[in-house]
Amino acid sequence: MNDDIVQMINEWNPVEIYPLLEDEYYSEIRRIHEKSKETNSVEELAKQIHSVFAQSFKKKFDKSIEECRSIAEKIINCYKIIYF
Repeated sequence: MNDDIVQMINEWNPVEIYPLLEDEYYSEIRRIHEKSKETNSVEELAKQIHSVFAQSFKKKFDKSIEECRSIAEKIINCYKIIYF
């Protein structure tokens, strides 16, 4: 798994867990990492990120698709740097 994605998600801390453990979002990050390899679309990845966290945290997750879009863009840009 990409350490940059771990860092991005942990910095975002979408469910605002304090104190945040390094592996707190491991399951969600793993699923997002897999989805990010399947798409170059920021919009599609944003929907996937929103879905992953909504399924995992239900009512505790209250971020919008727009907030997820920002993270999706960072993740896709990170992959462009790594692979191109």
